[in-house]
Amino acid sequence: MEQIINHIQDILKSNNVTVLSLLWSSFIFILGVISTKYRIKEWFQHQRIWKRLAVCLAILIVAISLNWHVIAAGIFSLLVVISTILPLPHELFLLHYYKTNEEALEKERYRCWFVTTTALLRFYELKIRKSRGLIKRQDMQIAFIDEAKKWDLFDREYIKYYLPNLDVLFRIGAIKAFENECSKLSRFDNTGYMLSFKTYLAHNNFDYEKMEELESKCPDTDDDSRLVSLINKYCAYEASGEKEKMKNVISKLLELKRKGIIHVELYRDLMRYYDEIIADKEAADALAEEIENINLAYFGDYLNLLDIAFMHYRINGNQQKINSLIESVIAKNEKRQQGDEQMITQIKLMYVMFDNGYKWQKYSVGLFLNRTNFLNRGYRVGAAFIQETYRLLRDVGLLNHQSLNNQLQNEMFADFDRYIERYISEIESDIAELDDRFLYRKQNLLMLKLELLKFKADGDFVLMRKNNDEIFDRIIEMCRHNGDKREMLHFLVVHADDILTIDNQIRESGKDDVGYANTILQKDYDNHRMAYINKAENLVCEIVNMLNLRKYDKSLAYYVIYTAYFYMLLENRQRCLFFLTMFEKYDIDIRNWTMPIQQIYHKVRKYNSKE
Repeated sequence: MEQIINHIQDILKSNNVTVLSLLWSSFIFILGVISTKYRIKEWFQHQRIWKRLAVCLAILIVAISLNWHVIAAGIFSLLVVISTILPLPHELFLLHYYKTNEEALEKERYRCWFVTTTALLRFYELKIRKSRGLIKRQDMQIAFIDEAKKWDLFDREYIKYYLPNLDVLFRIGAIKAFENECSKLSRFDNTGYMLSFKTYLAHNNFDYEKMEELESKCPDTDDDSRLVSLINKYCAYEASGEKEKMKNVISKLLELKRKGIIHVELYRDLMRYYDEIIADKEAADALAEEIENINLAYFGDYLNLLDIAFMHYRINGNQQKINSLIESVIAKNEKRQQGDEQMITQIKLMYVMFDNGYKWQKYSVGLFLNRTNFLNRGYRVGAAFIQETYRLLRDVGLLNHQSLNNQLQNEMFADFDRYIERYISEIESDIAELDDRFLYRKQNLLMLKLELLKFKADGDFVLMRKNNDEIFDRIIEMCRHNGDKREMLHFLVVHADDILTIDNQIRESGKDDVGYANTILQKDYDNHRMAYINKAENLVCEIVNMLNLRKYDKSLAYYVIYTAYFYMLLENRQRCLFFLTMFEKYDIDIRNWTMPIQQIYHKVRKYNSKE
């Protein structure tokens, strides 16, 4: 090796033009072959290449002018060029250090030492992979996408790093931003990722024919993207009652499960299919047993998965299994969780234990006596405690005709009143700080605020209506802003249902109780009633417009029967009959639907059968 270097130096010193020309020609030839094979021509469209070439040229000029060791300069220049596609040596060492030291990775110690794009790409890939829990993972993916937009990436880097994380925009509700990014990256339209992303957008547009067409073109898509697409399709087929299509989706979901993929929605769809669609108790029992034996690293995911098995045992009345699972969760919660997460699980168990008749009295009173610890933790824990306590006391009174000790109950409610105002302020502060793209997080926070406002309204129908309208209007506007058509339609229905169902209940109560009809609160509501009904009519018109855009597709049957129900409550028999007839044309077996929907259907039929 030393002889070769000395020989090259002699050639350079002697300025042997012939030899230098041959060497240069050989170099150009080799570079041409490499350029043709690896499409290097495209590389020179990137700033990263030009910047590095400029640095290399500057190094060589300085080396020649100062008689520095040309070989050393060449090696350094080579390192600069290689850094275009590989991290520098110190960056590789730092990446290895992060793999074995999660605390340093989480706190991003020494991150300032990363100077190349390739190292930063690997750094974010590692950060995303090591993120614990859905929220942290999504936050890191969004941080990566926002950073990567500033970088000059090669196409292979887009495919390896950027596209696999892009669908986080869809998952957080930033549909418009997701669609815009897909449009900018149209050169990748034929890749599995982009074809899969188009199925997401078709799902948002209620275009299930397009979803099927696109899915047939992208068999090579990654499993995560394929799973989302299949879950979306199953949701559509379940809504339209198409059992054969549901069966095909289930077989594909089973293929993913056999690959070892564990996802809550995957298992939930399988269990719902076994329990509610084909009534295969043996398959459902086996799935529940499998779920019990799954051990996930993140306890929150474990609880969500276990809830699927729990609901199966509840449907089938397996009290022994229910009791066993409750005890298991109590024990594991103490060992595996701490802080807010542990306390939230303790709170949620309170109603679960009552609902299943298992040692709920002693457990709930223990939490009530320790309420200050829960209320002082902030709104995440405190609001959950207030919600679950009101829910428990309400249903204990309605179902068991029991009540809590008056002194303890009055003390608790006085504490709740003091904390609710603080929680509402904290929730609004968090909503203001959240990026607008996080639609579903903002939506959840607003619904939590609404629950707290209901407690403050204390039977004041006008105040409750004002609060409900404000929250639902904000959510619907946020859905519109983010381009989430499915969530927008859902909340239009929820809002209209909230106005008309409450109005119907108030009117029925007035018929049954003359004294109630003459109360100040009732009279105040009556003075505002027509404004509420007009609001509901406008919401229903917007629902109809969205249904009409998709030509009342069968997959929208759920919303069609709800629209018929709304027109029944609005006493518009002609429009009610139109939507009932539309629903019955779908030829759906109503028995496959949930009991509340079956009840709505029968009410609408009865209303239209009257002369």
